[in-house]
Amino acid sequence: MRIHDLLSPGAIALQAAVVDKTDAIERLVELLSDSGNLSDPLKFRQAVFEREDQGSTGLGQGVAIPHARSAAVRAPALAAMVVKNGVEFDSLDGQRVYLLFLIASPDQATDAHMDVLARLSSLLVDDEFRRRLMHSRSPEEFLHLIDEAETRELDEESADAAQPEAREAPGRYDVVAVTACPAGLSHTYMAAEALENKAREMGVSIKVEADGAAGNRNCLLPDDIAAARGVIVAADRAVEMDRFIGKPLVRVGVVDGIQHPDLLITKALDSKCPVYKSGENYEISSLWMRLYRHLMSGLTYIMPLAATAGILAALARFEWLSTTQFGLFLESIGYSLGTLLFPVLSAFIAFSIGGRTALVAGFTGGIMADMDNAGVIGAVINGFVGGGVAFALSQAAARFLKGHDAMFALLVYPLVGATATTIIAQLVTNLPSALLNDLITQLLNNASTLVLALIGAALGGMMSADMGGPFNKLSYACGVLLLADCLPESGPGSMVMAAVMAGGMVPPLAAGAAALLARRFFSDHEREIALTTVVKGLLFITEGVLPYLILSPSRMRLGCVAGSAVAGALAMACRCGVCAPHGGVFLVPLADNALYYLLSLLVGTAAGVLAFTGLRWELRRRERRAALRLNSKAGRG
Repeated sequence: MRIHDLLSPGAIALQAAVVDKTDAIERLVELLSDSGNLSDPLKFRQAVFEREDQGSTGLGQGVAIPHARSAAVRAPALAAMVVKNGVEFDSLDGQRVYLLFLIASPDQATDAHMDVLARLSSLLVDDEFRRRLMHSRSPEEFLHLIDEAETRELDEESADAAQPEAREAPGRYDVVAVTACPAGLSHTYMAAEALENKAREMGVSIKVEADGAAGNRNCLLPDDIAAARGVIVAADRAVEMDRFIGKPLVRVGVVDGIQHPDLLITKALDSKCPVYKSGENYEISSLWMRLYRHLMSGLTYIMPLAATAGILAALARFEWLSTTQFGLFLESIGYSLGTLLFPVLSAFIAFSIGGRTALVAGFTGGIMADMDNAGVIGAVINGFVGGGVAFALSQAAARFLKGHDAMFALLVYPLVGATATTIIAQLVTNLPSALLNDLITQLLNNASTLVLALIGAALGGMMSADMGGPFNKLSYACGVLLLADCLPESGPGSMVMAAVMAGGMVPPLAAGAAALLARRFFSDHEREIALTTVVKGLLFITEGVLPYLILSPSRMRLGCVAGSAVAGALAMACRCGVCAPHGGVFLVPLADNALYYLLSLLVGTAAGVLAFTGLRWELRRRERRAALRLNSKAGRG
């Protein structure tokens, strides 16, 4: 299989005019959709934006390779676009992007097409190749340049295979490396190619294991690692690290492998390069990002528990069901699952910090928070305590036992971790956590209607302020944590979750409804996807509004925030509550004050429709004024 099997002339735009990153991705998705490669363009678009939320795919040097794997992809495909004036893409080097490739991969990726995508990624490392692509005069010339470069690379690979004696002997590499990115589609292979090319220039022998979506390619053997003078791990996700114990090691993100391969190779061969030890923390992000990542790990694991416990308990509270045997059965399951929320939350926060050795310590911290009424705040803090205790314990064991600490993993680590976490929880963390948790509960229970409305407006507005950014994530985390604090009962945390969910549902509801009601202010494409957008809003998929933000994103986002804030304020003011952290319209029948909650959604949607329509009318009015001025100048000329 060759690259031209995945990239057709119809999926190449050489004179693209896009205004921003969102617009660029939308255009690329349209190219793929028009080529018939997508069964559900909206679902794939959402997958691409979700990947961008993890980190920009603007690699620097004028190149971006957005990508996603999705069930909405019928067959693996590529789209390409050249933007002559460049577009801001949040690139890692801060520069504009001129050459873009969108990679669409089905959920079940085959080895054949993954090889092709890896080959494309490696070709784009070459400066001259990129320059020639950006100056192509037709899609056919664009494809011809790719074919030429791909043929040369395949010929070189064949020549290497035909002359094995000319290749480096196994186990005799100066440097070994591993590259990996979360999706495993492009960055992985570009970093591998960049390291190999730079090592060749420097006269350094290297073997790179590309840990991509189709599995490990060019796996490092024990002899390779043993004989290497240094190790480079350029990865944005977990890779097997214990095989490198005792070797000088450089640990960076995958993009550093693409942008600074020479520096990494030099550092790995430096005599002062630090030696890797078992369990050592090579985390390279900021402290706050690490804390946030550990917290999100815990939230990820409690969300299905919280949803199940809340829904079952809410069903059991229905008057016609509460006195029946089946109702009691549902209630018992809901309450049983509810008792696990704090231990599971703490356990997986600890697991994110210290691995498997921290699970028991974290689980114990959650139990202690529950026993001492320290609430969700105590569970979170004790999760970090348990993870920290286990991490420190493993570090000490690795240092003093010199790698012979495996026997401690099943007995000593759990016992000492649980005991130390219990002592710290009871003497240090539980009391202030309980006081703070009680203060928040009392504030929500006794707050006036005005205060509740202000809190709801803030939380609802944050949900649509940055669509997956820090405000959105902070608002959602508050909702989930406070909901977990009261489940399986219906408490003040359910009111917060109701405001958060309303704030997330309204933007797509308002955008879709506005496109249906005020059709002349919206494009043909926006009108076509209006009903789908409304459905996404009902399902609490906030990102469904993204296609409507392309035209003046900052202004149109005001419409989202306005509608979300109104819905959140009304939901809190009416003391509505939902029983699960997700579910959208399906939770309305189970909500506390369900009619008022439905009314809050309707009023918030109406406010959003008015805001969207007004903003679009204003944009059209400005466009007409600008056109009149141009015509006037042309007439005077």
